[in-house]
Amino acid sequence: MAGSTRAKPPLGRGNWSRRLLIAGCLGLILGGIATWPDARLLHRMGIDVLIAVRHQLDGPLYPPSESAVVAVVIDEETYRTPPFTDTPKVAWTPLLADVIDAIDRAGARVIGLDLIYPTSLDRRGLLPGFDKPLLKSFFKTGRAGRLVLGETRLSQQTIRPYLGQIRAAGGPANVKPLNLVLDADEVVRRYRPAVPTESGGAVTSFAAELARRAGFALPAGDFLINYNTGPGDVPTYSLADLHACREAGREEFFARHLADRIVIIGSALDLEDRRVPAKRFALSRDNGTPARCVLPFDADRFGAVADRRSISGIYVHAAAVNTIAKDNALTLLPPVGVFLLVAAGASGLALLFFLLPPMTGLAAGIAALAAEGVAAWLAFRSGLVLPLGAILLAAIAAYTIVYAFRFVVEDKTKRRIQHAFRHYLAPSLVDRLADDADSLKLGGESRRVTVWFSDIVGYTSISEGLRDTPELLVEVVNAYFTTVTEIVERHGGYIDKFIGDAVMAVWGAPLPDAEAERHAVGAALDCLAALDDFNRDVVRGKYGLPAIGTRIGINTGIALVGNMGSTSRFNYTVTGDTVNLAARLEGANKTYGSLLMIGQETARRLGDAFVLRRLDRLVVKGRTQPVKVYEVVGRRAEVGDNRLSGVRAFHAALALYYRRRFADAMAAFQSLASDDEAAAVYIERCRHYLAEPPPANWDRAFVATTK
Repeated sequence: MAGSTRAKPPLGRGNWSRRLLIAGCLGLILGGIATWPDARLLHRMGIDVLIAVRHQLDGPLYPPSESAVVAVVIDEETYRTPPFTDTPKVAWTPLLADVIDAIDRAGARVIGLDLIYPTSLDRRGLLPGFDKPLLKSFFKTGRAGRLVLGETRLSQQTIRPYLGQIRAAGGPANVKPLNLVLDADEVVRRYRPAVPTESGGAVTSFAAELARRAGFALPAGDFLINYNTGPGDVPTYSLADLHACREAGREEFFARHLADRIVIIGSALDLEDRRVPAKRFALSRDNGTPARCVLPFDADRFGAVADRRSISGIYVHAAAVNTIAKDNALTLLPPVGVFLLVAAGASGLALLFFLLPPMTGLAAGIAALAAEGVAAWLAFRSGLVLPLGAILLAAIAAYTIVYAFRFVVEDKTKRRIQHAFRHYLAPSLVDRLADDADSLKLGGESRRVTVWFSDIVGYTSISEGLRDTPELLVEVVNAYFTTVTEIVERHGGYIDKFIGDAVMAVWGAPLPDAEAERHAVGAALDCLAALDDFNRDVVRGKYGLPAIGTRIGINTGIALVGNMGSTSRFNYTVTGDTVNLAARLEGANKTYGSLLMIGQETARRLGDAFVLRRLDRLVVKGRTQPVKVYEVVGRRAEVGDNRLSGVRAFHAALALYYRRRFADAMAAFQSLASDDEAAAVYIERCRHYLAEPPPANWDRAFVATTK
């Protein structure tokens, strides 16, 4: 073709002038957007990441022994320890009074109650005089300025302590709001020293009042909490243990641990008053070993068993008090600084992207972001919060806009890939190659996909039956593959490969699929249903062979998607742990007598259109972590009442098994075992555990020893 051998001319001075103008304008626009008021939340969200990074690299800000505040908590142990157990909380006031008096005698600076008793038994017709010990305690500490009660202002109504308690404590001046400031993502990052009132004034907040009475200067306005991290960052004592300590006359324990401290008393329960803090990514189940006076800590009963991303509200107030006491509140980079940083960064990256091809530009952009992340961490160590979120979004915007501009305006290369590959690849792959010729190189991308593996049940019998005519075996298998392929593609899937008598299919690659899980499971059910006709017309009808079946495993997760192979020959495929688990689930069907098994991520995203039966917590061969696996019973509209009842009965038996009630579980499974191989499996497990009980830390998982 004429002119086809001419080299592409280099970019001239005019092109670079245009690029400089685009980079400069892009930086100004993105810098201006980063200073909008709505972007401040994005700025604050970076605190969550920076706290986690600081914790991993530097550890806690300070040891628990240097905390200005300690927590006395009504925890699960308190509810289950006499004399608190089986007693209504409103009747605990004499017990609480004993502990408050002991704390005050120990020399605590100030005591705060993150605990509201809006009602009382101390009234006519109930138990007059019942709250006298608590009221006397409030009178002594409150009027001496060593007690702050809490109230909650939710709307026009305020939840505050019983009027008699307020009067005993010295009046409303000793009652302060417990309200917390939640960002739009429900995370607590800020704290108010003063809470506005309906009359236009303001009242000192709970934590601020505790800090003020302890002699610390208050910030002028709202401040960002600088959460400490690490096990037991706020020393915590169980109310049950302190009451037992007071009963035993161990006053020295109170003096040793609570003297000269701010003490907050409140709830720390699994479900009540939970808040998500900015240190959510630095939380773990290890809360440290609490100091004990009389009652030993029973970690098996009251220790954490799972990681949490929330903490009790009492610890938010404690963190706010410590932030005030240590004068280490976090500071956001001012808007002018945000503008300059984002504008300069976006402009510089835009120029870099103009110089480099897309994948190299992506690597360079990631490297630049990593450098900015290090700078943000170093600044955070001194309390300054750089706008990580704005920087990240600006980099993404710069990358997108620059390469879109280059593709639409500057790139002149004609696309010839469609004609070269149209007859060899699926149309969707050809279109993708046409859009991005660089994807012909080795490598890929991480993407969420749903992977299917299926295998023929009875393939050995067919092979034996046709051993003298292998060409007929090929015909049968090819007919089976054709049936499966038509169903998979009808449901939007992509046949990745055929492996012997197995089929591997993918949803979510090469093209995204928001309903990948439903499409894959729907295709699997249709495939199982189509086998009846296939066996009748082909396997038995045409060849006179025994009927075959299909076992299918489906799993969802992140996988590496792309072209893989050698430098001279490669294949578009998916690989990774998600794929391996799908293959293992297909084989695991044999253990439970199921035909369609799915992983927990697939089940989570299915919705309620399908009936699922929980089968196990399974550790498949080659893995160490258990995964919840489920059998797909069918589409909900097609499953009969008897089958639904069977599923519910199986789940009830499984719940007994997980609660270690193996005799009851075995009896429940025996009622199902006549036509349920999975129930028979659990009967054998129950029999084994009745003879040899599992260890105390049993995680309820079953380790598969075969593929």
